[in-house]
Amino acid sequence: MSGRATSRKKPTPPVWAWYAVMAFFTVGYIVSPFLYTVGQAVHAGESLTFDVFGQFFTNDNHLAVARNTFVLGFSTTVVCGTLGTVLALYMTFLAGRCKKVLHVLLLSPMMIPGVITVLAFIELYGESGLVTKTLQTVLGLSEVPFRFEGFGAILFVIAYTQYVFFYLNVYVSLKYLDYAQIEAARSLGASPTRIFRTIILPAITPALVTSAIITFASGASAFSAPNLIGGFKVLSTQIVRSKANYNMDMASVQAVVLFGICVSMLVALRCIGSRLGAAQTDRLAAQVTPFSTRGPLARVCRIAVGVQIVLIMLPIIAIVYLSFNETGAIMQQVFPHRFTLENYATIFQKPRVLQPLINSLRMAGIAVAAGLAITVPSAYVAVRYRTQASGVLRFLLTLPAAMPASLIAVNLINAFNQPNVFAFNQALVGGFSILPIAYTVIALPMLLSSNELAIQGVHESLEEASASLGAGMAHTFARIILPNTVPGIMAGGVLILIRTMGEYTMSALLYGVYNRPISISIITAMQEYQTGISLAYGVIVIAVCYLALAVIFRLDKERFA
Repeated sequence: MSGRATSRKKPTPPVWAWYAVMAFFTVGYIVSPFLYTVGQAVHAGESLTFDVFGQFFTNDNHLAVARNTFVLGFSTTVVCGTLGTVLALYMTFLAGRCKKVLHVLLLSPMMIPGVITVLAFIELYGESGLVTKTLQTVLGLSEVPFRFEGFGAILFVIAYTQYVFFYLNVYVSLKYLDYAQIEAARSLGASPTRIFRTIILPAITPALVTSAIITFASGASAFSAPNLIGGFKVLSTQIVRSKANYNMDMASVQAVVLFGICVSMLVALRCIGSRLGAAQTDRLAAQVTPFSTRGPLARVCRIAVGVQIVLIMLPIIAIVYLSFNETGAIMQQVFPHRFTLENYATIFQKPRVLQPLINSLRMAGIAVAAGLAITVPSAYVAVRYRTQASGVLRFLLTLPAAMPASLIAVNLINAFNQPNVFAFNQALVGGFSILPIAYTVIALPMLLSSNELAIQGVHESLEEASASLGAGMAHTFARIILPNTVPGIMAGGVLILIRTMGEYTMSALLYGVYNRPISISIITAMQEYQTGISLAYGVIVIAVCYLALAVIFRLDKERFA
């Protein structure tokens, strides 16, 4: 039974008080910082100028970088959309034995922070990588068979992780497909291709559009792969370079251009979605497969899934294997075999080396706690009080979804590098709190969406019964709403914990002496030729993320089981 609101409730004084609190937060940490960035881009001293924009748009190199950014985002969307949708269709209609195991494996890339994934791919496919050197030896080549760099390598790495958005959203969407239509079409002799084109594709279009929006923004704003692999300049890497050169005017212009690219695609995809969207059933239905489970298509799909599973598992196996080897052996041998626990001992026995891991756990935990404190009441207000004020609140809290991580970081630098009224006249840049704030801001859209779904599952009649017995709003919220939504809320929180544990883009722009995160230490250790410690960091983070995945599977079975 749906818990969607069927009538408009009149906001009460506590609700108006919450609107006021959220107005302070959203204006202070989302809207105002963005305006600071725009101001930084168009002001020179006290005068208004577009000279920096002119420098950007009249420079062929800058324009090439902007084109590269769009191409990378678009290509990521196409590749991930194709791969994720095919995998979702296979798992829904053709997968047989070991379906749950396959599902967990296909979700695995979501559990591995991007910076660790990139390092794993470099260790596998780089010039001295395990796969590269093995192929060179087996084929008897004098040089490595390929160069793992440039656009192709970057797209390969990004597609490895980002296809999960399409896979998960389409997989869930197919659970609510109207299978009666498929059965009727089959009985009338419709081919699997026709069934897919006329029934399945229209039904999963909303999921495809939502996934495309997320994936394009993620691909266009990717930083780890372009920065570490190189050979293909994009705006995210140039923003970090401009900031490192203390050229915040150009960094602000680059961030605004990146935002414009992402918003333009978001609007275009929304328009497409509104034209092509289709209604789905609101309940789970018995599945009827339109495809033969023993035909040529099924065999080809099984081979494709097998290849994908191998590609998924290789980086994880490589990271774990190499983390138990001495750094010298890793750098000198194709398959090192000087096994040791020294890398892990160094991390856990030296406080200075362990501190980044503690920092990341602490900052991710703060972001989850703060994000839930903001989005749980806001989701309740958005679902139950359908007013203009709640609509504005929802828009502001989801606005960071259209903001690349590098833009959010630049916004916070511009706003809080000096005393700011929204930080109670404190300058936050350089201190510990700036990164947890950034993590919280970027987590808000996902948490709000997850919490809205959880609250919609609680029927209003339960609240009405509580009110009729004399319970106040706070008591009803604490005793009725929260107990019935805890699994969904906690699943969203754990997912954010995973996503922020190894966050690299904002960390590279905002970290300082007091909040050095694990992602920065992983890269620093690699650059200082402490490869074993770097990979051991990665294994620890992966272990934490997989434990969190187990919690998610237990809490939110509808989406992840």
